[in-house]
Amino acid sequence: MIEVFILKIEDPGCFWVIIKGCDTFLDHETEYQKLNIEMNNFYNSVYKDVEKVKPLLLEEGQACVVYCQELKCWCRAVIKSIMSSADHYLAECFLVDFARYVPVKSKNIRVAVEAFMQLPYRAKKFRLYCTKPVTLHIDFCEDNAEIVPAKKWDSAAIQYFQNILKATTQIEAKLCGVEEDIFDVYLYVTIKNEKVCVNDDLVAKNFACYVTPKEKKIDCSEKSTTKSLESSPDKINPALALWPMLLQEKNPEKLEKGVILQRNGLSLHFPSKKISEKIEKIYKEKDCISLKEINKITVATSAYCPRKGGITIYAEPDVQTESSCQKLNEKQFKLTLKKKYDEKNGCVKLLQFLNPDPLKTDGIHDIQQLQKSKSGILQPSVVLRNKIEPCSFETAPLSVDLKKTLRKNKFLGPNHTESYCWPPIARGCDVVVVSHHGNDPLLYIPPMLTFLHTGGCYKSLPSRNGPLAVIVCPGWKKAQHIFELLEEYGRCSRPLHPMLLIIGLNKEEAQNMKFQRGCEVIITTPHSLLRLLKYHSLLFLRLCHLIFDEVEVLFSEAGEQMLTILDYFKKTIIIEERESAPHQIVAVGAHWSKHIELLTKEFMNDPYIVITAMEEAALYGNVQQVVQLCLDCEKTSTLLRMLEFSPSHAQKTLIFTGSVAEAEIVCKVVESSSIFCLKMHTEIAANFKNVLEQWKKKLSLGSHIVLVLTDDCIPPLAITDATCVIHFSFPGSPKIFGGRLYCMSDNFQSLIEQGTSSEQGNKKAKSILLLTERSACCAVGVLRYLERTDAKIPPELCDFTAGVLEAKEDKKLRRPLCHYFKVSGFCKDKRICPDRHHINPEIDMPRKLTDQTLPTAGYIKIIPFYIMNATNYFGRIIDKHEDLYAALNVEMKEYFKESNNKMSVEKVEKFALYGLYEKAIFHRVQVLEMSPKEENCVFFNVHIKFIDEGRTSDTKNHQLLYLPQRFQNLPPQAVEFIVCRVKPIDNEVEWNPKVTRYIHHKIIGKLHEAKVVLSLGNTVWIDPMVHLTKLSDLKTSVIEYNVRAEILSMGMGTDNPEHIDQLKKLCQEGKMFPLQENTFQTIIPPLTPNRTREDTGGLQGSISDDDKISENNISLQVNKENQKSEVISENSGDHCIKETTQQQQQKSFHPEIKWFQKEDVVILKIRLRNVKDQKCKFFRERVVFSAWVGDKFYLADMDLHANILKEESKCLIKNEEPIITLVKEKKGSWHNLLKKRNPNVSFDFDHWEECEDISPFSNVVCSRKVVNTDMQINEDLDDSSEDSETDSE
Repeated sequence: MIEVFILKIEDPGCFWVIIKGCDTFLDHETEYQKLNIEMNNFYNSVYKDVEKVKPLLLEEGQACVVYCQELKCWCRAVIKSIMSSADHYLAECFLVDFARYVPVKSKNIRVAVEAFMQLPYRAKKFRLYCTKPVTLHIDFCEDNAEIVPAKKWDSAAIQYFQNILKATTQIEAKLCGVEEDIFDVYLYVTIKNEKVCVNDDLVAKNFACYVTPKEKKIDCSEKSTTKSLESSPDKINPALALWPMLLQEKNPEKLEKGVILQRNGLSLHFPSKKISEKIEKIYKEKDCISLKEINKITVATSAYCPRKGGITIYAEPDVQTESSCQKLNEKQFKLTLKKKYDEKNGCVKLLQFLNPDPLKTDGIHDIQQLQKSKSGILQPSVVLRNKIEPCSFETAPLSVDLKKTLRKNKFLGPNHTESYCWPPIARGCDVVVVSHHGNDPLLYIPPMLTFLHTGGCYKSLPSRNGPLAVIVCPGWKKAQHIFELLEEYGRCSRPLHPMLLIIGLNKEEAQNMKFQRGCEVIITTPHSLLRLLKYHSLLFLRLCHLIFDEVEVLFSEAGEQMLTILDYFKKTIIIEERESAPHQIVAVGAHWSKHIELLTKEFMNDPYIVITAMEEAALYGNVQQVVQLCLDCEKTSTLLRMLEFSPSHAQKTLIFTGSVAEAEIVCKVVESSSIFCLKMHTEIAANFKNVLEQWKKKLSLGSHIVLVLTDDCIPPLAITDATCVIHFSFPGSPKIFGGRLYCMSDNFQSLIEQGTSSEQGNKKAKSILLLTERSACCAVGVLRYLERTDAKIPPELCDFTAGVLEAKEDKKLRRPLCHYFKVSGFCKDKRICPDRHHINPEIDMPRKLTDQTLPTAGYIKIIPFYIMNATNYFGRIIDKHEDLYAALNVEMKEYFKESNNKMSVEKVEKFALYGLYEKAIFHRVQVLEMSPKEENCVFFNVHIKFIDEGRTSDTKNHQLLYLPQRFQNLPPQAVEFIVCRVKPIDNEVEWNPKVTRYIHHKIIGKLHEAKVVLSLGNTVWIDPMVHLTKLSDLKTSVIEYNVRAEILSMGMGTDNPEHIDQLKKLCQEGKMFPLQENTFQTIIPPLTPNRTREDTGGLQGSISDDDKISENNISLQVNKENQKSEVISENSGDHCIKETTQQQQQKSFHPEIKWFQKEDVVILKIRLRNVKDQKCKFFRERVVFSAWVGDKFYLADMDLHANILKEESKCLIKNEEPIITLVKEKKGSWHNLLKKRNPNVSFDFDHWEECEDISPFSNVVCSRKVVNTDMQINEDLDDSSEDSETDSE
């Protein structure tokens, strides 16, 4: 523990202290007092001529000595900023011993003499360790509010922090780490004889939160530390971290009680002798000290003091008493000193950058000098169409207010790409930007806002409501992000009133869309924009700016819509009234594609193209890509085959190798083939000039020069005129690959500006990639890149890549099943998805909830408790026979009633089970993560999962209760449910929040009936999922809503018929085909002359008065007379089958049939697969279907409710299932399919929303319609009852 004294408080993340006298950490306070006395004596009385101690120049970050008017003394300081005034310069200085900011006139600034800089700075900058500010974040999409980490401290938190420190009697700090000049500490205060940890107190009162440190730093340097610091972190000398940087020098041979600290590779020596010895030495020499020697000190201190690279001011003397001649001589002398200083300072900086270790200043390689001296080459590469001068933040074409907001948000740009693309966008030009950061909206938002801010160029447009700019995004999530950015930065310009428009499939939504008055910017998606244009095309007559965000994604997923939008914009801007108005298209993305090429040629006017991703620039430059597959041992022979020995044009070929030894070998091989070959690598830097001269020589026709080099030679050589690049060694990253291709940038041939193909064909740059078994892991990336080019892809590469992908999938067997595959049946890109796309029987076997596993078929009752999205929920399956969880919940409630049983857990363990009391219920929870717990931390956060509901949350450790073992025996009851056959519209992969929010409010905590389609692991796929409402007066139940239908009715979802088929196909491939569906199939005696159809007419299922129909239990019982019938269910068990063994040859099974109707036809789906010898006979009032499936014969003889046209009716096989289409004799609605009810024939609820206007089920209640309820549920609910399966035996 260190006792400290508070000097200045900015916030809990920045406060300044003095470490009180402690021999272990710091010199005594008397040392500073003595320093202050000696320093004031020196600067007040030693030199009468102030010019001798005034600095030649002033710079931001310079260490100096200043006179503070408030303290009435000379103080050590660091210059923070410099401002000019009428008669002098004013510098804002930070007093390093008092933690104060004071303005100082330039005439009161003096040279910091070395003797006064021996002691470390007295004021130390502290911050609370791992403690970050928090704020209340409101998510309007999810309709919730939560406390989240913030970027800056709240004023209430700062005030509370200040009040604590004012009320304390003692302040102590525990040092945890040092980062640059900041000490990370746990701060302890003593209030009323009680010691409190300020870190914990702020967290407990929700002013802050704890964060896990990325890396615990105990040392003061970034890379190198001394052994003493590493070995004893508890005895760090915190003063050393802030020692002035101007005393950097070589270590003396003998150290007298000194300390050596490595900082940024430079050795610093801090002797502990008395300062007065050096002061006395200066006093003795004061008579013979000259102006030149004083200024030498200035140069020495200025050269090594820490700077931030800001303004440099050359200070002029305020008072001059010498003659004009002496003034002239002094002026010349100062100019000479300034020149020498510039030379010396430049050399020092260069040497420090090249070789931070001062002990090795003589061992710098020539190639390193070349790299550093060519500062232009070190800049990132860029390929441009039309010249652009890059801008800095100061020269950026942005408004002043926008710059202030960007700086306030700690914007570090403009980055390399932004510096080139901001100027043309701000001028209203057509621009295409391709960068590795192409998904960043700040590439175009700041300059676009600046252009919109002008407003004067839009006066010629019609004076009506309508947007000036439309930003088209690939999805709702990106559109939401851009909308939030415009809301924030749009305040810096005139009111633009941006609107976020995501339109669904409902026509009424698009027709009734109301635009905000004064809206000038719209953020939307391609599909939504077209739906708007269909009904509100006149509102877009003022459109001047069309911005495409992630343009390559837009074209790949909505290419047709993009072309339609561009055609509309092209027609709009050619209107005569708009000739003087701007028209601009901005396309930003991460990849170049053929669609972007079409965009620039057909829809843009002289566009500016900025490409900072060099591998994409090669696509823009139409570089011919060749991939050669070979064994690693055959690379040299393959290389020789790829070289042109007698080219028609002059050839310059670069061969890139991975090491010096490899470069030597390749060079010898090429030379042996009689080709002029050069080589370049770091060990032959002396040949650099010679190699470059040879390469730059003009070649005659048919000449061929080859240069073998390593990747680290690219920057110093700066070659851009190569015609061919051969990748002998595989590039280690896309950046290296792009750097190699940039060596051919002079020969890039954009198709936008190409001449005749015959002219360009022979001059086309070529890239040859040798792919061997050692680079197999990169084959997928190579194939993805080649697919975007015109290159001929070798079939061997496709087969090889398929094998690599299969091997990668095998490595992911322990990973969870891909989430997108589960919820939609497909994954957009399996090649980069980290999750599994194959069935693993060990993981995917349905898990046990009790003694039984999850159901794989049949009907279940569920209650969703946690809604992840519109179709993905977590909840519980309700067992109507025995609900073990309900019994467990009652036991837990009784147990925890006793106050003695509510024991908080003392030691929290990861993945252990505990109890938690929430909302009057005791829950079982599992700890997933714990925040770092320190010695004196009483409370800390834990991340938990409610194992019986599926949701996760954060809570305090003291709220966890000890859970007896008997309450842990029941397996977790939370099950994942996925509603099938519906997906988001417009190729979205995530549901729109308003759909999720609507479904959440509709289904959360309610009992639902659902049919199980498939079960894998802890996931159950259901279809349909309905909520039933009991009508007690009618002793029946009606369907209040179908979840899938509700999603479709919102217009944000669309049908996904292949969902379950894909999952079942996956199960078949994994040899884990799910159990057969639990259908209601019955055995029916065949028709004979002695047996009428009335005798075998099927089950007359009816609902008796004794039936109990409620939300918790729906059972359709069969009359006793029908139960005695010879009609037997196929799944009725062995007992029934044994009784009919003798008649097996004479009996048949009745198939399960689903039906729905349209105005003119009725569709029947026979739920049989792989049928043989199927026959279907049509009569006017009757249909007879028969077929064989394996060794079972199926027969369905149905008396129809109304007449049909037998000649036009037909039976087809679709998706391996028979489909019967009955053409109605009279158009209209059928109230029933059959004259008599059959339990094996039921209405298809998958299509009920398509024909609800003519639905025969008047007792099926829709949440948005009121219909009659005077009819009981007939065939519809026969298929939704588990009991009917057993009762039909």
